[in-house]
Amino acid sequence: MEKILIVGPASQMLGVRMAKELEIEYVNTEFKRFPDGENYVRLNIEDETNLANKEVIIVQTTGPDATADQNSRLFELFMMIDSVKRMAPAKIIVVIPYLAYARQDKIFRPGESQFANVVIGILNSFGIDELYVVDVHAPLLVSQSLCKAVNIDSMKLLADYIKAQGAEDIVVISPDKGAMERSRAFAKHFGEEIPVEYFEKERDVKTGEIEMSGKLNLKGKDVVIADDIISTGGTMASAIKIAKKSGAKKIYAAATHALLLQQAKFRILNAGADEIIGTDSIDNEVAKVSLAKTIADYLKFD
Repeated sequence: MEKILIVGPASQMLGVRMAKELEIEYVNTEFKRFPDGENYVRLNIEDETNLANKEVIIVQTTGPDATADQNSRLFELFMMIDSVKRMAPAKIIVVIPYLAYARQDKIFRPGESQFANVVIGILNSFGIDELYVVDVHAPLLVSQSLCKAVNIDSMKLLADYIKAQGAEDIVVISPDKGAMERSRAFAKHFGEEIPVEYFEKERDVKTGEIEMSGKLNLKGKDVVIADDIISTGGTMASAIKIAKKSGAKKIYAAATHALLLQQAKFRILNAGADEIIGTDSIDNEVAKVSLAKTIADYLKFD
């Protein structure tokens, strides 16, 4: 079946890279915001029959960037799906490298919204055929999709990049005890005997402020502190400071989704990190690892 890829406004680099990996045609989108704040999206095609009976791949991350918040990115995605559905495709595949609101999958305080489930519900309502996400914060969300849904693991890609930088005598630090399982899986990409440590972290559910404590013997070690998301960098910076005080030789701050909001870059580098490493799930200057081939491989062998 002939394929065509729609490059969403928020995934321009990744979308083009994926299309080239797949060796298929791709089209971009026109997008803007009206003065009243409403979003506008148009697929850059002149003949709507061009999508008829084709397998259409829509690539749109939903993380914030310099031009739009993640609510706009979600609406752009929904509008692209709506446009494609009208054009009688044989199949609609949606790739959302970073899924917004995935961290709001639980109720911590009375009166909160479990909005992650709502986002999945909206996607279900479109009747799409396949959904691909990358290192989604709450993996159980994928099981709520009514179509085929895959959560792609980017950990090997990040580990390969760090190894290529010459890191040695590595210790992987989990930013908190809850992320230990993910950190252990990540560490295996460096070797079976790579140690995994963690610091104690407490977060105030009302203010979001964190306190971190702990001390490890990291003298002469290259330390990798990895998480699925770096938002404002508070957790990462706290872990880096402790690692630095514990004698770490070199510190890599790695995340699949490096949102880097507010003063995150300053916080992380000021705390003592030697490098910040992200993927192109977020189109920014630390997107040093591309997801294009990994995602394309899933689509090739579907």
